[in-house]
Amino acid sequence: MVQGEIQTAVLIGAGNVGWHLAHILHKKGISILQVLSRSESSCKELAAVLHTDYSTRLEQMKNFAGIIIIAVPDSQIGQVIERADFGNSLVVHTAGSVPMDIFKGRVIHYGVLYPLMTFSRNKPVDFASTPLLIEANSDGNAEKLFHFAGRLSGDVRAVNSEKRKIVHLAAVFAANFPNHMYVLAENLLSRNGIRFDMLKPLIREATDKISRMSPLTAQTGPAVRNDKVTMEEHLKLLTDDADIAEIYRQISKSIINFAGKKH
Repeated sequence: MVQGEIQTAVLIGAGNVGWHLAHILHKKGISILQVLSRSESSCKELAAVLHTDYSTRLEQMKNFAGIIIIAVPDSQIGQVIERADFGNSLVVHTAGSVPMDIFKGRVIHYGVLYPLMTFSRNKPVDFASTPLLIEANSDGNAEKLFHFAGRLSGDVRAVNSEKRKIVHLAAVFAANFPNHMYVLAENLLSRNGIRFDMLKPLIREATDKISRMSPLTAQTGPAVRNDKVTMEEHLKLLTDDADIAEIYRQISKSIINFAGKKH
């Protein structure tokens, strides 16, 4: 055991991120002393799974844990920090776009533990391969957090707040935006009596390709070929969907521009 290794945790937040973190902590033998959430039903449910205590009141927080993890929506992190007494515990938040300095002047030992992953309650996640981006306010805390994160994942990286914002932005482009494209595709198909399942092999292959080549090289479709005839035919099909047609135009324009840079 590493000297000063974290063995106990308190979790603030019982949403998607909190739920997955709680389970990996429990699996790795880290004792979760308490779960806190504004929603009594959520924290009670998670605490029951973990066989631990829960509360909806920050003033009842057990502030003697080795680490206190704030896994709440970004807009609520500041409110939690203002209201809570964290004692001498190491306190981290899990947000990609919130700077570490949000703790400054309010907490003694603090940092960030940002899992670069999309979380849904009922979809298991392979934490062993999930990048964990960490940052801390001192070398000692950084070392402690690095060892703690290393128990959860085989991919731990020290990334400061400014670079973490860029990573978070890139993650939106890489995961959230493509998923919305799937929403649009599913809507287009369902309106015409076609099942979305038909596209799943295509989506899997397109995703798999970028593990073997760069996204720029993997790009296919009418835009990368600058096939204006096909693109115009597609836009005709979107005559009654002005917003979606504009998305089609702008993304196609961007693909054409990047294809030009490749040559």
